Formats: sequence, structure tokens, C-alpha cells
Amino acid sequence: MMANWKIIPPGILIALALLISACGVPLLKAENPLIKADTALPETDIPPTYPPTEILFPTVSPEQTPETEEARSQDMITITLVFDNYPYKPGLETAWGFSAFITYQDQNVLFDTGATGNLLLKNMAALGINPTQIQNVVLSHEHSDHTGGMQALVSAGADPKVYLPPSFSAEFKNYYGRQVELIEVSPGMKIIDRMYTIGEMSGPPPEQALVIDTTKGLVVITGCAHPGIEDIVLKAKQEFKEDIYLVLGGFHLGNASASQINEIIKEFNRIGVKYVAPCHCTGEQAISKFRNAFGEDFIQVGVGKVIEIEN
Repeated sequence: MMANWKIIPPGILIALALLISACGVPLLKAENPLIKADTALPETDIPPTYPPTEILFPTVSPEQTPETEEARSQDMITITLVFDNYPYKPGLETAWGFSAFITYQDQNVLFDTGATGNLLLKNMAALGINPTQIQNVVLSHEHSDHTGGMQALVSAGADPKVYLPPSFSAEFKNYYGRQVELIEVSPGMKIIDRMYTIGEMSGPPPEQALVIDTTKGLVVITGCAHPGIEDIVLKAKQEFKEDIYLVLGGFHLGNASASQINEIIKEFNRIGVKYVAPCHCTGEQAISKFRNAFGEDFIQVGVGKVIEIEN
């Protein structure tokens, strides 16, 4: 890996140095003072940049007739990371927080909104996502690094249905209830075709995860996994009675011991998780351990990463 630094242009090295130094700053404040702040500290290490799109994982035998590009794209579930503290696609900005834009056919969901609206909208614009096109927002929990972009979205013309755990504060509900339609979730509630909430799980803070039902198995997307990432994954498998294909998002293991992380990896293996894509608050030690344990089934992610799942 060290030999590669010799061929990287100086401008990119400077940009990487700035990104690394930026990760040491405190958590960005929410743009709306009603939104609760997260007390977690940002990570300091930055992973390398990889090509932005990963397809999980279509195979076409010689006997099969190739589909048209339009038909294939209609059948894809596409997950695009639009906010994260890890970089991935050059030209996008990072900050402590998380947001993922998920599309299927003509429907879409924005899962969490990151910490700051300006950065969220800037990254979305660079990725060709118009805020007025967002139909649904699913908020995992009431921490500012997951809800901080809400006001900017609404101000930019978004008029989504917003799905949130019942435990969200009265202040949050009163403030946004005057601007958008708020829906309190229950376990297994359908958001759009093939996408469901796992329902509110105890924290602290209480949190929901998004479950995508694909022909290959379940995709579980978490914001911070405060209730415990292994408990969330197990509940998804038990509730929807399908295998777990991919777990993506924050695993909240930054302060976990090596033995605790090893036990969670064992539980993932016992549950039968196929692919993992940890980011945000997972922590460098945990990310490294998941990478070593899952090998080729580990997916490096960050801002701008696109995962396409052929359905």
C-alpha cells in the first residue's frame, strides 16, 4: 500500500491530509436547535478511496438472454451513501453523521439526513439527487448527526413522508409536524415496496433500522445501532424469516473491546450474514476486524459509495 503514495498527485495528498485533520473536530451542531445532539466522538482514520459503484452480484450464464439496460435498472435496488464521516468518491465532502438514499423502481427513501443540511444538499447535488424528488425520509433516532439535515431538505422543496420512532420528542414532532407528514412507526411497517422498518428498539436512545427484502435475502441498514447491532440483525431475521444478505451502516462499536467485537462477529456468522459494510460510528478497530473476518465479503463504504443489488 505504501508504494502507491508515490504515484498519487500532490493535490490529492494535500486534500487527504486536510480530511484527516478535519476528523479531529468536535461533532457539528444541528442546524435546528430542537434536535438532540450525539455525544459520540468522530473517528480519526480515513480509509482509501475505491471505485464508487459495487453490484451485488449479478451473474448471467451463456444460456440466458441479456436484459436491456432499462429493464435491469428497473429491477435494481440502489443504495447511495450521501453523508458519512468516511470518504469514498472524490469530490464529495465528509462530516460526522450518516445518510443513505435508496431507490427501487420509481420509489425512494432517504434514510437519515446527516448532521448538516448544507453538506447534505451539496453531496446530493454532486450525485444528481434532487431534494424535491425525495418521497420518504426514515429517521433512525433523534441524534443531530442523523436528523440535522431535515430543515434544509424541507427548505429546498422536499415534501416527504417522515417515518420516525414514537419516542421522538414532542418538540421535534411539533416543529416538523407543521411542515411535513410525520408517521410513527410500528414493527414491520411498510415504507415502500420491499422496504420496511424493523420498528423502534430500546436504546438508549431508542432506534429503528430499515429492512430491504430482496430476492437474495434481507438488507439491514442501521444509523448507529444503539440497541446493539447483533440484536438488530437477529430481530430482522426473526421478524421477516429470511436470511441476512447485507448489513450496512453504523455499528456503534467505537468503544467496544476486541473481545466484544469478536463475539459480535461470531454472532453475525451464526445468524448467517453474507456481506457487511460498516461505516460511521463503527470504529476503526471494529471495521478492521470485520474486514479480516469477512474477507471478500467485506464492502468498503463512504460518501458516494453506490451499491446495486439485482432483485
